[in-house]
Amino acid sequence: MATTKAPNMPARGDSKSGGSGRILRLLLALIVLLLVAAASAGVTWFLTQRMQPQPQGGANVQLAVGQGQVGPDGHPVAGPQAAPTNFVAPPATPQAVPAPIFVPIDPFTVTLQNADMERIVHVGLTLRVSDEQSRTRIEKYMPEVRSRILMVLSSQSPSAVQTQQGKIDLANAVKQAVNRPFSPLPDGQYVTDVLFTAFVVQ
Repeated sequence: MATTKAPNMPARGDSKSGGSGRILRLLLALIVLLLVAAASAGVTWFLTQRMQPQPQGGANVQLAVGQGQVGPDGHPVAGPQAAPTNFVAPPATPQAVPAPIFVPIDPFTVTLQNADMERIVHVGLTLRVSDEQSRTRIEKYMPEVRSRILMVLSSQSPSAVQTQQGKIDLANAVKQAVNRPFSPLPDGQYVTDVLFTAFVVQ
């Protein structure tokens, strides 16, 4: 008796599982694409924020990071712990610097003496003043200016004027003497510096 084989029929549910697997693969691919796009956008935003120029008003930056700074206690301080320094961008156009105002004084030759020695000092001076009014006053009262400077010079010690500190003290004494008001003026003039243009001790 002949038997007939039933044709191989796909199991129920196979076609559904194939369709759902395809949908899962599409969803996974879509999620991966979204993650890559989000990561790319984040990196791009981070780089553009770092590349933006600093604002013109000034920003806090750290200088000398990692260069072995020393703290107040004498121990080295690491770079990231260093105090921030305020950085201000330079102006677009350079600012005009006022020209210095100098008042040259004729040289002095003074004899300095004490119990041990006697020396002759030849000194040339130039006064630096802060404004034109001070320059005009000093030039107008030049005999009194020279008298004041001569009194300061003659009171110096021969050994003191030969040292660096002695010259600094002499310049300060001359500045104080010249800055005193001239009678009958109520206020003084403003000498900012005393410059030695010649200094010979013999």
